[in-house]
Parts: sequence; structure tokens; C-alpha cells
Amino acid sequence: MDRNDSTFDRRLYTAMGILAVAIVFVGFSRTFYLREWFGSPPLSTLRYLHGTLMTCWYVLFLTQILLVSRHRTDIHRRLGILAGLTAAALLPVGAMTAIGFVTRMRPSPDDAADAAVIAGYDFVALTVFGLLVATALVLRQRSDIHKRLMTLASLSLLGPPLARLVSDEHSLWLTYAFLMLPIAIDTWRHGRVHPAFAWGGALVLIISEVTLHYVTTPGWIAFALRTFP
Repeated sequence: MDRNDSTFDRRLYTAMGILAVAIVFVGFSRTFYLREWFGSPPLSTLRYLHGTLMTCWYVLFLTQILLVSRHRTDIHRRLGILAGLTAAALLPVGAMTAIGFVTRMRPSPDDAADAAVIAGYDFVALTVFGLLVATALVLRQRSDIHKRLMTLASLSLLGPPLARLVSDEHSLWLTYAFLMLPIAIDTWRHGRVHPAFAWGGALVLIISEVTLHYVTTPGWIAFALRTFP
């Protein structure tokens, strides 16, 4: 990679990191970051832990990008351990938070059904996130693959903060748009789609659409309402 390409990549991934952090902050400002100012109700310990872990992930994501752009790969590698642990913790905590959401909505049958759909989608989204992060960590010596998969993993979880700003349907399409943005720019710049972006992006998009089909079925909703406490 020549110097111009390297500079372009640094700017692209820095922009993606800032964009992701901004969406998370704005989306959760009323219910988490600035909840005292907006008079939001207190959070349970589980929801507070989930919000803290998500915050740590996105702060680490942006920090890691900035470290690489400043050629501090020594610190980047050390922080990579913390990033891996944070991602691993997010999976069970995120799943328990989704189950808790269904539980909170139980008094209203319609709301509980909607919560079951969202929870089912979140389970799969977290699994795909975990797969992308795990693959990126295994292939961390391949920086071209590593940075693209980490970017896809982080962008794939923007649905919940976006859903606080627009409707659930629009938040899904916006997530897809943000996911495709670096792929399109990277492809335009390099004249071809990178394999990591090709299969990683396809994985997220295809599994998301398949998941949406199944979690909206009466069978899944009945199972979720029967199974989750």
C-alpha cells in the first residue's frame, strides 16, 4: 500500500469510528448518558452494565483506530486484549438484557410480542458481532482483514441507538446504509471490493434478513413469551 492509500484508509476508518461513537452517544443520550437531565427513570444494574460495556466497546474501537493512525501499534496490541474481553462480556450481558426487555413488556401483550421480535433479532446480531470480532482477532496479523472486520462488527450493532432516533424499520435500513458506507468508499478507492468486506458484509446483511423473517413469525413469538421469564 502506498502512502496515499495509507492516508486514505486512516481517514476512512477514523471517520467510521467517530460516526459510530456519535450515533451511540446521541441515540442513548436520553436514556443513558444524559438521563439525569431528561428525567429518565433509574436503570437496573443489568441495563447499566450493558450500557457501560457498549460504551467501552465503542470508545475502544475509536481509540484503537486513532492509535494505529498515530503509529502506536504497541499500545494498540495491548488494548486489543481489553477489547476482546469487552466483546466477550457483551454477548451474555446483551442476551440477558434482551430477555429482560421481554420481561418488562409482559403486562402489555402487544408490547411483549414486539419485544420478543427485537430480542430474537438482538440474539442473532450479537452472535454475528461475536463471530466478526473473533475472526478479526484471530487474523490480527492481517491488518487489512482485521480493521475491516472490526469496523463491520461495530457498525452492525448500531440498530439499537438508531431505533431511539427513528422507527425500528428505518433504524434497520440506516444500519444497513452505515454498514455499506465504508464498503462502498473502500471499493471505489481501491477499484475492487476487499474479500473481508465482501463476505463480512454479506454475512451481516443476509443473516439479518433471514433473522427478521423468522423472529416475526407467531412460532418464535410464542416460544419467546413461553420461555423467557
